[in-house]
Amino acid sequence: MGTKTIRDSSFMAKYSAYSPYRLLRRESGFENPVGASDAMARSLYCGMKPIASWDCEQANALPTGGVFNLEFSPEGSLLVAACEKKSIQIFDPLTHQRIHSVNGAHSDCVNCVKFLDGRMFATCSDDTTIALWDVRNLKKKIRSLLGHSNWVKNIEFSVKDKLLVTSGLDGSIYTWDINSYTEFNLVYQRVFHASGLMRCRLSPDARQMVMCTTGGLLVIIHDLNLSTLAQHLHGFKPNLYRLMQMSQQLIPIAAMYDHLFDLKRTENRVEFVSDFPDGNDAEVVSALQIHPQGWCALSRNISHDDRSEWSCIHDIQAGAHAGAEPADKSTRSRSPPRRPAPRRRARPRARPYRQPRPMAAVPPALPASVAPARPGQVGRNFNMQRIMGINTGIAPPGVLRARSLRAAPARLLPRLSATPALPARAPPDDSTLPSTSGQTPRRESSSSCEDEETPHYIRQNRDRLLYYVEETNEGKGFIKELCFSADGRLVCSPFGRGMRLLALNDRCAELSHCVQDFDGPTQMVDVGQSLGIHQDLVVSSKFSPRHHLLVTGCLEGKIVWYEPYSGESCY
Repeated sequence: MGTKTIRDSSFMAKYSAYSPYRLLRRESGFENPVGASDAMARSLYCGMKPIASWDCEQANALPTGGVFNLEFSPEGSLLVAACEKKSIQIFDPLTHQRIHSVNGAHSDCVNCVKFLDGRMFATCSDDTTIALWDVRNLKKKIRSLLGHSNWVKNIEFSVKDKLLVTSGLDGSIYTWDINSYTEFNLVYQRVFHASGLMRCRLSPDARQMVMCTTGGLLVIIHDLNLSTLAQHLHGFKPNLYRLMQMSQQLIPIAAMYDHLFDLKRTENRVEFVSDFPDGNDAEVVSALQIHPQGWCALSRNISHDDRSEWSCIHDIQAGAHAGAEPADKSTRSRSPPRRPAPRRRARPRARPYRQPRPMAAVPPALPASVAPARPGQVGRNFNMQRIMGINTGIAPPGVLRARSLRAAPARLLPRLSATPALPARAPPDDSTLPSTSGQTPRRESSSSCEDEETPHYIRQNRDRLLYYVEETNEGKGFIKELCFSADGRLVCSPFGRGMRLLALNDRCAELSHCVQDFDGPTQMVDVGQSLGIHQDLVVSSKFSPRHHLLVTGCLEGKIVWYEPYSGESCY
């Protein structure tokens, strides 16, 4: 083992970015051996040091407040900072100079920036609006988008549908067609509503949507189709379905949406991710990022006891388990036989939509002690204020595990196999209208539906956790935005008044190389730190899409640039 370690260290040194041996081989026309790219990436990332900084006092500028979000243009030629005191700051990332400032960009703190192309970007704010900007003329915004009823925290852009996707603390996700607008506003639609929604992200190809909530839950929508999402997920409540999973008792109005989890669905298939490392009863998943290749999701959560924070990486690829069969086929054969629901002639209704057939068997009502709502808890800063007070309707897994639940009838208990085996249920009728209230539709009275009973099984979530690490718990109540490097090898995590760089292994290898010998969730490796550089808590970070460049921002308004540097620290 010692000889292998020495050999690996020698190889990494030979092919580092600063090695003359590597440069000589390149000039001679030799191809790099396998692993040489890992060695070069590791030498560059481990050599990241702070090289420059900017703050309002140094520049004799108006106070900006906390830097909540940092975003590079697609070419890496511009850096835009979203600031607490209603402003956006624009920098040249290579010269580290501020080139423009827009004060009063919103009427409340600016939360997020998203570039749509090389010249246009969007911002969102706690004033519940989204603004469109053109970098060639920043004297006034192109347009303001109105629709959300609470703080808007996240902006995404679907390259597939050419739609702007926004989410806020009102629990709603809206799509905006920025190329088609009416006399009053752009054409927009609310496509989903979920209580306790925190973040919503799209994969780079816009084929997947990932959401995180204040209930310690990640929701993945595979084969995303934004044009039909509102119709397919009409009335679906993720928190209620999660409550049914944890209590192991059938809830009819939740089970009627089983068809959304069917592996045979060709679009808008729903999957829950709820596995976290031991000791981490995740409650509020506050930050979320997607891998540059769309392979996995990076999240940061606060545990139920508020004593620890964790960063986790979960697999989100759709084809990872497609078509999988239960490990124990005998268990499947012993299950109650599936009987298709009998066809019935539809009767005319006064309501503008038709509901799926109600569940035939209903267990006794759940005791009120299964999932009490947590009392309101107010955060101590503008960024997380009132978020902890959102009533998610469910308790964390660690709390429910400690409670003794009354066993449901054997016919209704779930089969705890790796692959769900629910009978396929017919989706809602095509005449269903998009949800406008986020409420579950009313069910028909049992007297009008005298059908034979159909057995139902509660689906269990697959284990998706790949990597994890425990974070410092400094600055409770603040959202700390993590980020992937442009090649996906590294994660930058705000760490107190500085940052640290985390890799999947000590070679800084890509995820596709690390999972070949994957044997369960693994702790991420700390490959570099820069602590005490800021004077206040670091809450944002971002890698450049083109250069080996990293920037971080703190609550004081200071922005720090980091670049690879082989000598002593020049900061």
